[in-house]
Amino acid sequence: MKMRAILLIALMIGGTYAMLQSYKDYEEKEFIEILTPMDAHFSSLIFTKPAIAGSDSQSWIVDEPSEIESLLYFLQNYHVRKLTPEEINPFDEVEQFTISLQDENGNTLSIIVNEDLIIQNSLLYYEIVDGPLNVEWLVQFFISNQI
Repeated sequence: MKMRAILLIALMIGGTYAMLQSYKDYEEKEFIEILTPMDAHFSSLIFTKPAIAGSDSQSWIVDEPSEIESLLYFLQNYHVRKLTPEEINPFDEVEQFTISLQDENGNTLSIIVNEDLIIQNSLLYYEIVDGPLNVEWLVQFFISNQI
């Protein structure tokens, strides 16, 4: 009987811990906190401009470390919140301005500018909670890095 009681208490403690961790996962956090698991330096920026009036979309790559640092410095002022699976629309294929950061290990972090959305490795979706993003800064950033 004592063994059952101990197992039941251990199960309740474990369940409570898992529930608290799950809740904490979806709380607001600083942008820099979502970069920690990637554990590598970003090696390139990929800009994608959507197709307009029948023209093809355009993409260009920037490998300049100072530009990558500039973008990360800009983004560190924002806070993000992980989206639950119910909040993600997997069929949303609207062409938009995107900035993708790619690290040495092949991990990507995509920023969908118009939706204040960040996608990590095509799996984890975050929304920018204190947005919208400063579009004037981003437009200037796009222009200064366009080939």
